[in-house]
Amino acid sequence: MTNVFDYLLWRGDLTLEQSPFQDVDGLILTCFAYHFFIDVLNQYDASPVRIEDLANKVKDLPQEKLHVRDPQDLVLLQLMGKSQRFQNMEVCYYVDHVNIENEAQFAAVTVLLGDGTFFVAYRGTDLSLVGWKEDFNMSFLDFVPAQIAASAYLMYVAQRISGDIRVGGHSKGGNLAVFAAAVCPRKIQERILCVYNHDGPGFQEGMLRFQGYKYMISKVHSFVPESSIIGMLMNHQGGYVVVKSGEKGLLQHDPYSWEVSGKGFVCLESVSMESKFWNRTLKSWLKSLTPQKREKFVDALFEILSMTHADEQGDVVLSPQNAYRTLQTLKDEDEETKEAIFDGLRLLWDATKKTAGDYGLALQRLAEWKLLDKKR
Repeated sequence: MTNVFDYLLWRGDLTLEQSPFQDVDGLILTCFAYHFFIDVLNQYDASPVRIEDLANKVKDLPQEKLHVRDPQDLVLLQLMGKSQRFQNMEVCYYVDHVNIENEAQFAAVTVLLGDGTFFVAYRGTDLSLVGWKEDFNMSFLDFVPAQIAASAYLMYVAQRISGDIRVGGHSKGGNLAVFAAAVCPRKIQERILCVYNHDGPGFQEGMLRFQGYKYMISKVHSFVPESSIIGMLMNHQGGYVVVKSGEKGLLQHDPYSWEVSGKGFVCLESVSMESKFWNRTLKSWLKSLTPQKREKFVDALFEILSMTHADEQGDVVLSPQNAYRTLQTLKDEDEETKEAIFDGLRLLWDATKKTAGDYGLALQRLAEWKLLDKKR
């Protein structure tokens, strides 16, 4: 499998003058936003720092100050710092904050590409429990604090740097990129060349009717892996490109698993049946829950998770060990919390059964049609 690392090794010696900005470059810069530069960059500092110099600063950090989401992030940064394509790009206006009280997790960085344009990259969900809670809050809130921060950040940077703009992010970062571009003033929207949404979730239905969203949708480039689940959540407009992944199931959400060939992605015709199944199931489930019930379910779930020390483990609900801790904690919860959890899970089970039944009937009909074709 070849991925962004191979791209950097094969094409990293080509500057933007020799080979214009590519979609894979957009993914690399959105992955770049996952770095925690809090010990090497001052927040909102306008002074540009070369990526090569930044990579060296991170490399020299003592182990106790090295905060890493994924070890592959460090590999990416070092390869960027050594490549002629990225090493002279400059970083500025880094911001990174988590507010537990407001249930907000937000980080962004601006990269001066050296061709008169700049890239605003938003971080996706980090390892904090509050970051995951904010993601779930999107299911019942019209907008969350990170989205407001993302729009304010884009306007702040656009007012201070001239030139055309590219915006992007992975996962929640993709959602933030689309949101910020959709709600910013028209003068800034006209400067935006492209918005990269890498497997980011959608929005409440009201957002799709917003004029700024309608104006920007033609500039949104959405990419999802074959078994996408996160990128299919909630409501979207516009098309998307399906990228082949070296992983399976939910693990395809990892951008380092996306396959690259030459200067572009390895693309497929459509998402998998698994992706379509969960897309229909989760949409049906959310539709069966009122916004109030969604809020109760999410609050109850994360109240339990906060007692399992998931935030300290950095695994939230993604590991079997933490799932077990969650079930153990649930036994000691009050009846109202239990009711909210079990009511939400029951409706999820109902939605899963209905979708499975619909797909079973569809497959049966398809088999019957094929049989008729053979007889003819």
